[in-house]
Amino acid sequence: MESSSLYHEIVLRHKREPRNFGSLSRYTHASQGINALCGDRLHVQVDCADDHLVEMRFTGECCAITVASASIMSEMVVGKDRHAIDAIANRFAQYLSGDDAHANELGELCAFNELRRHSTRRKCALLPWAALRGALAGAVVATTEGAGLTE
Repeated sequence: MESSSLYHEIVLRHKREPRNFGSLSRYTHASQGINALCGDRLHVQVDCADDHLVEMRFTGECCAITVASASIMSEMVVGKDRHAIDAIANRFAQYLSGDDAHANELGELCAFNELRRHSTRRKCALLPWAALRGALAGAVVATTEGAGLTE
């Protein structure tokens, strides 16, 4: 597995300079995302108002794919409600499984296209989405196993 093919430049940029990395001083929802397969741990905090996500931050010890996915996600979800976030998460999971039907709606998430050939790494990209959905659902801990992501 050649590094240049798996780690697209967008993924590397988000890993090196993740957006919204850190903690919120005030938040309404939080969850710990855990990927038992590789050991990634990602903590997501969000502040919601009027059923919309106002702000999001994340921290954790994670691989480049998880950090980059969380970084891209953090920019995409601000202003969205839970239904819109669920729709994006499901479209992303479907995209990683080879479904291009909604690729034009995924923006920078399409940089993870190489994961289609590396199924074991897909969970790394999906972990932030599972953690965010878990937080919004009131779950203290979330995994890709119980996230309801249709892969």
